[in-house]
Amino acid sequence: MSVRKIAYLAPLYFDEQCYLGGGERYPLNLAKGVVESSAGNYEVELVSFGPTSFRREIAPGVSFRILTAAGKPAHPLDMVSWELPEALADADLVHIHQAYTRCSELGLLVAKQLRKPICVTDHGGTSSPFVQHLGILDLADQIIAQSDFAASFFQTSTPIEIIKGGVDASRFTPPPRPVKRDRVLFVGRLLPHKGIDQLVAAMPPELPLTVCGRPYDEVFFQRLQEAAVGKQIEFITDADDDRILELYRKAWANILPSVYVDCYGNMHRAPELMGFSILEAMACGTPAISSRVAAMPEFIREGETGFVFDDPAELAAQLRRLAADPELVETMGRQARLVVEQEYDYRVAGARLVDVYEPLIARAWEVAA
Repeated sequence: MSVRKIAYLAPLYFDEQCYLGGGERYPLNLAKGVVESSAGNYEVELVSFGPTSFRREIAPGVSFRILTAAGKPAHPLDMVSWELPEALADADLVHIHQAYTRCSELGLLVAKQLRKPICVTDHGGTSSPFVQHLGILDLADQIIAQSDFAASFFQTSTPIEIIKGGVDASRFTPPPRPVKRDRVLFVGRLLPHKGIDQLVAAMPPELPLTVCGRPYDEVFFQRLQEAAVGKQIEFITDADDDRILELYRKAWANILPSVYVDCYGNMHRAPELMGFSILEAMACGTPAISSRVAAMPEFIREGETGFVFDDPAELAAQLRRLAADPELVETMGRQARLVVEQEYDYRVAGARLVDVYEPLIARAWEVAA
């Protein structure tokens, strides 16, 4: 079997020099999952944009190829490059990440002109209406959605495959020996749609909360700090993966309280298409709690791997229950880890992606012959 070359095209990439959100980590994890689950029969190159071009290997069979951006667009998701046709020319299949952007528009057109099989996954970022208004997604051969909720937004004749998960369960693991759990945890970008203000308001004063994430909105961050006065709440804004792993392992529960309507009255129709920090925490053997919003409840087995809440009072009761019952925390945590290993590890997702890619590539080769 000859090695299949897959190009992942995304406007942003997961790196300190670019962006560090779940929507950027997810393609990187999928790439590793595809390579590892295929026993090296697949290679994945993540194509994105920056001030200058470079290539860098990230892991065996996985590399970055950064193209020189053509100008500086008003929206970071609208990155494009004159080098894109050359970058996609040798790919056996192109998988586009972020569906509703200028980057995806150009990627779809270039890949189609090059007669490449095309898959598309959305991550919730929107910068251009043309993909939806002009039906450009119909150019794709396959839509890959990371949740039932994510799949429900696509309006296209292109078939949709739901492949959940993509967490690195070999990186995010339970502690090698028992540790004292002593806090509630939030991990994520500090943005209004994450609902962190509601978590701060709901926190019982006797329970400690660690809020871990980068403050992309300084006004909102100040609002959180003011609301936290008088409570046992700390903010960590510069944690690396090692520190985040330590925090997951020491928490009674990891909370993702995202909202449809934020504290400023802004609507967010798709605040979470999956909820990466939920899966990372579960992989570490930590129960997960989420609001009953968007895709998050799909990944939590209520009362078994965590809880889902409808209002702040219910959240506060769930937190008190876990803090008072270490045995329940450990039981839920063990089950959460098992579910991740069986269903949400990136190798499981990678194997399912290979099952999607392989017939598309075979068909394209047959046509070309």
